[in-house]
Amino acid sequence: MQLARLPILCRDSFQLPTHFDMDVQPVTNGLTPQQQAAYDEQGFVIVENLMSDAECDRFVDHMVALLDGSKELDGFAPRTIGERGRTHNQHTYDFLALEYLLLPQLQAPLRDCLGGDEAEGIQTMYFWEGSEQRRHQDQYYLPACISAWLAFMDVDENNGTIFVQPGSHKNRLLTQADFQEGGEFEGWEYNDAVDEQAKRNALLEVPVQVSKGSVVFFDGVLVHRGGPILQEGSDRHVLANHYIPYGFDDWPHRSWTRHAFDGRVRRHPEPTD
Repeated sequence: MQLARLPILCRDSFQLPTHFDMDVQPVTNGLTPQQQAAYDEQGFVIVENLMSDAECDRFVDHMVALLDGSKELDGFAPRTIGERGRTHNQHTYDFLALEYLLLPQLQAPLRDCLGGDEAEGIQTMYFWEGSEQRRHQDQYYLPACISAWLAFMDVDENNGTIFVQPGSHKNRLLTQADFQEGGEFEGWEYNDAVDEQAKRNALLEVPVQVSKGSVVFFDGVLVHRGGPILQEGSDRHVLANHYIPYGFDDWPHRSWTRHAFDGRVRRHPEPTD
């Protein structure tokens, strides 16, 4: 498959357009019936071999070069030795991150996960190592979202994979209202509340083990966390992309750009200020 190779431009050159001319061919392969059933029942599905080794290595090489300072990119803050915290919304200043947010082979599986609606990319996070983040639900932060978790290397418990609670997407989503006055979790710390919800779900929690080139698609209500890194200092090269349905009008982050797979870019609803 031919990927669009977009130039890496500095932040000053990265103006918000209404369309990107991406010279790619659409990929029509969506989820198989078995994969769709797994996603619907468990809230996540692993699709293997969705990226080639070359696609994985290309992005990892880019990120390693940014980390060690051998490559500079306006918008990417230089890191000190040992500083490997995740990036956030790198696609807003890095055309390569934008390209991987919109990899053509992601479009059809995302459409299936969304029940037929087209996906718009809204967030990217790159991880050089496991996050060890506590339990959470993505839709608490990003309403209506789903995730595509791109594994650029083999990931297992040794290098800090994610743990998920299959089936938890069918249960309750904690919202901002739960922590406001009169809410059930008023006065609670958010992650403690999700731990409590996970306990109430009474469902097993399992590690996600994937091979290089796999993509994990998961529902934004699914309870998940970053597992412990059993092999200290190990790499875990992963790009976590988030998407919302094109038809979702109640998006609260109005200043964020919504990126369609056909190259269209919009802010919707329109910012109020």
